[in-house]
Amino acid sequence: MSVIKRVIPGIIVLAVGGGLASALMFFGPEPESQQAEILARTIRSIEAKTSNMQLFVESQGTVAAKQVIDIVPQVAGEVQFVSEKFVAGGRFKKGEVIVKIDPRDYELAVITAEASIAERTQRVMQEEAEADLAKEEWEQLGQGEASDLTLRKPQREGALAALKSAEASLKRALLDLERTQLRAPFDGILTEKTVDLGQFLNRGAKVGTYYSTETLEVRLPLTNRDIAQFDLAGLETGEKQYAVRLKGQFANKENTWNARLIRTEGIIDVKSRILYVVAELKGDELYSPKDNMPITIGQFVSAEIEGRSFENVIRLPRESLRQGNQVLIVDQDNKLRTRMVDVLETNTEYVVISSGVIDGDVVNLSQLGISVDGLLVETDTQPALPDMIAASDMTAQNVVGPENNDD
Repeated sequence: MSVIKRVIPGIIVLAVGGGLASALMFFGPEPESQQAEILARTIRSIEAKTSNMQLFVESQGTVAAKQVIDIVPQVAGEVQFVSEKFVAGGRFKKGEVIVKIDPRDYELAVITAEASIAERTQRVMQEEAEADLAKEEWEQLGQGEASDLTLRKPQREGALAALKSAEASLKRALLDLERTQLRAPFDGILTEKTVDLGQFLNRGAKVGTYYSTETLEVRLPLTNRDIAQFDLAGLETGEKQYAVRLKGQFANKENTWNARLIRTEGIIDVKSRILYVVAELKGDELYSPKDNMPITIGQFVSAEIEGRSFENVIRLPRESLRQGNQVLIVDQDNKLRTRMVDVLETNTEYVVISSGVIDGDVVNLSQLGISVDGLLVETDTQPALPDMIAASDMTAQNVVGPENNDD
């Protein structure tokens, strides 16, 4: 009984406290509800701008001469003269004498041929006179129609044939005499010499190696993606050419040169799946527009080739593109919205979009998660990318870069 007396007061206190707490909860004022505030995320963005633009394809190659020949004599004889420039690196103009062979034997051959012509001419005149005389005699004494042999026609024709042979011998002798002087067939540079003064040369013996400097070429490899930028059929038939800007270093100085893409080599390399195209330089193109520095055979250069032209396209930084064909646009409520786009060109720096983004759209550049559609953002918007204006030296060849629609 004493234990029950001690527990009952505690139970009563707990019951009263529980009742009071329940009453306060039931009859007390309801707490004010607070709505959670959504914080906007700050992103980098860029304004989209429509423009017309010219795409370019990048490649690289080595400058080579279009023509490389071995200089060989067509007559035999002793080397009587060599030009002062007959050394490796010597430059010659078209028609300039490189080597002379002793001409005396060939001068004698010309004299002999001329004497033979004089003799054969006299023989022809004699046969013509005898033929006239035979005709007169037959008309006076003969009966019926005279034979060709009687009128000496075969003898006359034989004399004429002998004269033509002598004239041909003279032409051959004059040609051999002319060939005693080895002349530069075109403007070029000698890269190797194998003979010298006093040496006897046989017909066809190699004198040196000669490179043309009138026309230079650069073989440029193109991938399957690069080829899509060109009218390949027109290029292969020669109906279409594309401007090329070459860039390279020489004498520790960077220069650029203008060239033209004139043809393909027509065959795709089986191993690399590469198609080679050929850029050509001639005349003023051989010199840099900047400081007149000549381009050099064997020089390594990078190439920027004029590609397709597009109107009303948008160029954006490469980081704006997501999952290959998506961008995030900031809508009027400052929320991100996914847009599907058509990509015409992409590289490490920028993408070119033909549809899916319009002029004035704000495009996200920040790296975000996958599920961000509808995300509230604050934008730090940078101006649109500047129009890609082609360099002045390429503009001179009617190669234009993108232009603003307002132009």
